[in-house]
Amino acid sequence: MRRRSQGGFQMAIDFKEDSIKEWITNNLDEGQIAEVVLHGCAGGVVGELIYYADTCAFYEKYKNEIWERLWDVHQELGYDSVLHFISTFNGAGDVGSDEQFSNLLAWWACEDVCRDVIAEKEDDERQQELDDEIRSGWADAETPFADNH
Repeated sequence: MRRRSQGGFQMAIDFKEDSIKEWITNNLDEGQIAEVVLHGCAGGVVGELIYYADTCAFYEKYKNEIWERLWDVHQELGYDSVLHFISTFNGAGDVGSDEQFSNLLAWWACEDVCRDVIAEKEDDERQQELDDEIRSGWADAETPFADNH
């Protein structure tokens, strides 16, 4: 995804995908996703989420999904309110503007969805291993109907 330029000014990235997960799987490779899970977005591993113009555009595009995720996670973790949950985010204490707040939520959402992508991949791999074990167990087992002459 390339930054657009108009009259020498960098325009915000146009996030076209319908969901954060779709955007992540279309634009980040497995290494980047793993890096986001390990170190977060603050280090710049996601080039599309470095500048405020881009993180704010990401937030605006996906804000309904972000707030749904925030609501669900705050309830799962037992926080009193969504805002109390947000206050626990790394960097939340430094937020002093709407742009910084949008940036914080964009990074959190990207990190949260990356965790989900990794977890789904690990679940799929575990399921595949179980399926393979079952298949190999059936192949190795003697069938009760085999002709034992």
